[in-house]
Amino acid sequence: MLDVISQMKVSDLMLKFVRGDLRHITPYPFFPQKKSSTQQPPLGGLPHATPESVGISSEYIRKFFEELDQCDQIQVHGVMILRHGKVIAQGDFQPYTAAYPHMMFSLSKSITGMAVGMLVRDGLLSTDEKIVDIFSDRVSFLRSPRINSITVLHLLNMTSGIKFNEAGSAVEKDWVRAFLQSDCLYEPGSEFSYNSMNSYLLSAIVCKRSGMSLTEYLTPRLYEPLGIQTPLWETCPMGIEKGGWGLYLRIADMAKLGQLYLQGGRWMVNGKMTQLVPEDWIQKSVKTELPAGDGDNRRGYGYQLWDFGAQGAYQFNGLFGQYVIVLPQRDMVIAVTSGSPHLFTDCSAEIIERYFGDNAPTFSEKPLPNNLRHLRALKNTLSHLYTIHETAPKKEPASFLGDLARRVLPRPATDRLSPTASALNGRTYRTEPGYGSLMPLILQCVTNNFCSGLTQVDFAFEPGSCCITFYDEDTVNMVEAGMDGTPRTGTVTIHDEVYAVGATARLTTDEDDRPVLKLFVSFLETPCTRMIKFVFYGNRVYIRFNELPSVKTATEMLFNLVGGSGNTIEKMIRDAVRSQRMTDRLNSLVLPRTKGTLTQREREKGVPQNE
Repeated sequence: MLDVISQMKVSDLMLKFVRGDLRHITPYPFFPQKKSSTQQPPLGGLPHATPESVGISSEYIRKFFEELDQCDQIQVHGVMILRHGKVIAQGDFQPYTAAYPHMMFSLSKSITGMAVGMLVRDGLLSTDEKIVDIFSDRVSFLRSPRINSITVLHLLNMTSGIKFNEAGSAVEKDWVRAFLQSDCLYEPGSEFSYNSMNSYLLSAIVCKRSGMSLTEYLTPRLYEPLGIQTPLWETCPMGIEKGGWGLYLRIADMAKLGQLYLQGGRWMVNGKMTQLVPEDWIQKSVKTELPAGDGDNRRGYGYQLWDFGAQGAYQFNGLFGQYVIVLPQRDMVIAVTSGSPHLFTDCSAEIIERYFGDNAPTFSEKPLPNNLRHLRALKNTLSHLYTIHETAPKKEPASFLGDLARRVLPRPATDRLSPTASALNGRTYRTEPGYGSLMPLILQCVTNNFCSGLTQVDFAFEPGSCCITFYDEDTVNMVEAGMDGTPRTGTVTIHDEVYAVGATARLTTDEDDRPVLKLFVSFLETPCTRMIKFVFYGNRVYIRFNELPSVKTATEMLFNLVGGSGNTIEKMIRDAVRSQRMTDRLNSLVLPRTKGTLTQREREKGVPQNE
């Protein structure tokens, strides 16, 4: 019965989404989980070395980063490469920086799997145990017979067949109860069906059997020995870590976890090699099998991790391009954070496979001769990486005369505003009702932190930067953006949740000679970047909102989740949403536009007409 009720709730959620009623889309209120957002360098634990010292040319690594940077199908945020346990290259794609933790999405599952392995080692759990026995105090007498067959192993390898999925979690407060009172699409153990609620229930099992939260359980057993500052892991409405998503890690921490697996679960702690994760558990976890029932694009799956396209390789994988790729044959670990428009596998994984997979050149097991020219070129490339190329400083053509002119001629004054910036400085616009806001829609959906539409926007300019203040019904946030090629970092607060941002802006004119301000605001702990275009004309401003990753991708993901649960009602809603008559409604939500009018005070000052 609860399964039918949950179907109706998800259908209601979908209808509210289509109508744009985002503030009332979920039955439980938003509660902030991230109260601060500060840069903190990693605690250490990973030595550094040059590529040549571990048998790889710096030029080869430089070409790898250059290809990642030039691929226009991905938006990489950070990359760290390890060989023989040493960091040989790290690249931060501005405005992103390794000092901030990053949303892991489904990569979180692999860490949940580690906790389960520790619980088994501690004698507190067996993979053969049935979930109805573990939660005997929560199961209903009137439950599906198939639920009785689900074991811990079925949760680990995604073969439980449970209908209750991520879409259902958005409308239910008690996820354990909803899971246990749901039904299965097939007999548990017979088919593969990727579902994050399997991982959530593993998290709930760790909490129940250990008597502590998942984070509390992992802190002395994993985080502290690895030198990982205790990370944020978002919880469900009942206070249990989400397990399948919601974890934030720095890229160095991601690399450490991959290196831990590469070392068979062993780590040097206080001068002694210590077994943190049981070696036999890792061997079982990385033994990926080709799952049944997953269509033509099947990939091997183990215990909460995927295989990778190289001999013996595997990966921790998260939505929008979060990877930890372990390459045992190369003795390498590669960690990647991204805001890729693709949901799981993207071009960055393909590039990694090409450079470091089975068909890549053989790397030397002995150090190569030092090559300072190649090493300097690599460092130069790593210091000029940008997530969005449009935000990078414009390169001046290299020439002898140009270089001489730059040395001899006086530099343009940088302590004064351009005429266009001076004309826009101090303007305030009241905006028409709409869905556009500072926060990207994907991020609103992921965090359940939905915003009202923009009501007012203020502009202030200084040499080399601008400050834009955004108003909606609940919040006021000022974003400082670099206009000189250097991103400005800061924070914004939305419903008491703090988000680190890095912003750049470009002030140009369009074909009608109207001033145009392009703003790029990256939410540095997430895959999301909000892009806003302001076109000024007369007393008005036209505002267009867009974002990366593409909202179209995110809505497709939502519809697939709804259709993937096997519920007829939800499929009908999905099909209705995809109909032509709903296209305009969805476009107004996912690609919002609005107009603003100068306030009376600003109009009285007099504004040049440039229509």
